[in-house]
Amino acid sequence: MNDSSNEPDLAFDIDALFSHLVDELGVDLSIPMDWTFTLRGSDIGQLKSIADTLDDYQCELEEAVEEIDSQGRLSLGRPMLSVVKTGALVPSEVKKIADQMQQIAGRTGIEYEGVEVFDAIDDDELFDWLSLDEAVWRLRHFNDSGLNPGEVLPWVFLLMGNSLEQMQSLAEALVTGGFDNSQADEDPDEDGRFGVFVFQEGSNDEERLVAAHRQITKIATEHGAEFEGIQFLSEEDFIDVTVDLDD
Repeated sequence: MNDSSNEPDLAFDIDALFSHLVDELGVDLSIPMDWTFTLRGSDIGQLKSIADTLDDYQCELEEAVEEIDSQGRLSLGRPMLSVVKTGALVPSEVKKIADQMQQIAGRTGIEYEGVEVFDAIDDDELFDWLSLDEAVWRLRHFNDSGLNPGEVLPWVFLLMGNSLEQMQSLAEALVTGGFDNSQADEDPDEDGRFGVFVFQEGSNDEERLVAAHRQITKIATEHGAEFEGIQFLSEEDFIDVTVDLDD
């Protein structure tokens, strides 16, 4: 049995972290990623004051973070400040930021919990339609970014067909099948095809998303329509985004 105590702590050993990314995971370090440095304290106001001084970073504050102990008991942990730097960083740059976070922790009495790295999501890609696999990976990114499992998260599915009459019939079938907010779009796309949007109050739950996709695509197939993609937007936000894109 291996002694895990001999393993480097990748949250603090930057050289070991880079070796793990390249040698074990095959990560291309020339691609920008989200380098996330975590600070924890008992006072959310103190963390907010620190965030206000970090203009070069994206800062995300969480007032309480759910934690599970070794016996599976759930509790609310201390407030957390995630300090994110997006880029194709080299070890010396990550070490410099880590040193800065450690200095802040030492000066203020809060705790520095190390660095993690995640695939960055390009803002220009946030509103692209996702395949089911891509949507599941997006959920995992949300988890890594601090969204709690099961937390409310809006979903919208897009289905496409060849005629407005066909898609109006599909929308009615979806409503009958339990998807109450299903709407046929009366305006065709540039290829002359028509769409149905299915808006749901979803959640950060892979199994539930996969089950909804299965039900929706089954009904769509029965009406000769095709699944186009998924997005994580409410109806209101979706309308705002489409208006902005049209402008």
